[in-house]
Amino acid sequence: MTPSNSSTSQINAVKAYWIVLAEINEPSLFGQYTSVAGPLIASFGGRVLARGDVAVVVEGAVSGRPYLIEFPSYKVAQDCFNSPGYQEAIALRAGVAKFQIVIVQGFMPPVLD
Repeated sequence: MTPSNSSTSQINAVKAYWIVLAEINEPSLFGQYTSVAGPLIASFGGRVLARGDVAVVVEGAVSGRPYLIEFPSYKVAQDCFNSPGYQEAIALRAGVAKFQIVIVQGFMPPVLD
């Protein structure tokens, strides 16, 4: 494998994540969002790695319930968020929950030869 192919393969192998802080104001209505968003995220290869049912802020201030969602790549994470289906899901949580979402590329340490 040439160095450029190796670099491209490493970039393509790097996962991406949605870091989500969710302030849920109407828990009884939040299920409408999750019933649409959950399967849609899964259809993009996303999977929830952490959900802040049990969490403690040990430094700083965090508002909301944290979630960490893994995607196969940065592009797929962006495509999922920008998809018409997810944009429709966002509308379902209007007035029900306020989200902060950061899409971040994962880190893969360089391979040492």
